Amino acid sequence: MKGFKFKLESVLEAREKKFDDCQLEFAKVKNKLLNEKKNLEFMYHELEQTQTGLELVLNSGIMDHTLIFCHQNYINKLNGDIQNQHRLIEEVEKELEEKNRLMLEAKKEKTMMEKLKEKAMEEFKKHIEKQDLINIDEIAVNRHKRTG
Repeated sequence: MKGFKFKLESVLEAREKKFDDCQLEFAKVKNKLLNEKKNLEFMYHELEQTQTGLELVLNSGIMDHTLIFCHQNYINKLNGDIQNQHRLIEEVEKELEEKNRLMLEAKKEKTMMEKLKEKAMEEFKKHIEKQDLINIDEIAVNRHKRTG
């Protein structure tokens, strides 16, 4: 509305920026979590393939101890990597919860400032309407004086 100036506009803008930044951080961590889950899926797939390969070697009748040893070592390594990946995913999930909490807090702060702005706008409108009524009354009184 023309003539309306919200005194706390800079605070509102800062809170909007903070909310946008929090949303961006939340999205980044959410994307990181998805990537870490994809990595875990890949590790499970790799483990399954390696176990299948070991079974094929064992069932082939050729006892190549070096090949068996390599498969077993790789399986052990993958199991360790999978455990680490589960821990990493838990950490990223906690980080995501924290980013969500910060984002919700920033949204609440922004909403509060928006409500204050709306309230100030309503008060401004009421003031303008009151001024308009006073002006209309003055015009009516002045016309009445001229005609009377």
